[in-house]
Amino acid sequence: MPRVNFKYNVKKDAWSWVVVAKDKNLWGLSWRDQIAHIPDELLGKIKEASFSQAQKIVEEYIKKDKRKEYKNMFLYSEMDILERSWRTVEKKYFKVLSKITQKPIFLDKFNCYFTTGLMCPYNERENWFMVSMWHGIPFSITTICHEIFHLQFLHYYKEYLRKKGFKKDQIEKFKEALTFMLNEEEFSGIILCEDAGYPDHQKLRKKMLKIWRKEKNFQKFMERAIVEMKQAKV
Repeated sequence: MPRVNFKYNVKKDAWSWVVVAKDKNLWGLSWRDQIAHIPDELLGKIKEASFSQAQKIVEEYIKKDKRKEYKNMFLYSEMDILERSWRTVEKKYFKVLSKITQKPIFLDKFNCYFTTGLMCPYNERENWFMVSMWHGIPFSITTICHEIFHLQFLHYYKEYLRKKGFKKDQIEKFKEALTFMLNEEEFSGIILCEDAGYPDHQKLRKKMLKIWRKEKNFQKFMERAIVEMKQAKV
């Protein structure tokens, strides 16, 4: 049975800070709000440096943080609670996800890393994702479900969308809008905190929701959703 492993890695933590700091296109979210944890002086250094250099700068900043031990106390305490909470729904989640996507879960082990940042990016190539130490347990459970849904979908359907003529940004929009499904009855008993999605994708999420409720077959849903996106020129 697939399993999520919970970890902390300072290099990946620094990576998450830099990813957000260098990308202001957050699909309608306030970039300034999402980098509120980064001091202005450090933000300036991140902007000026290359990605790899910026990652090293942030890594050193995190390591030298005077509050590091205090933060770590909370981080590892939250990690323990989140892991125990997740184990109670883990089997059910993977079973439902496999049934909905009509595909077996593509990976046996997923790594979930904690970040001391505010946003929770993921790495498709290495199949790992993040949760934030600043978020509550119910919110983080939803984040885990959200990110694994992304990875499962991209693994099986990314190339399918490419063959249908979808460009990278369209695949991103499709993938993000698709997580409306986490709010449906199939995931009741797993999700306590609603998956709200990004502001820029709300119209598409509503259109997809209507399609899904009429035809709860993922393959047929995909076909209709693709047509809908092309007609709407999303």
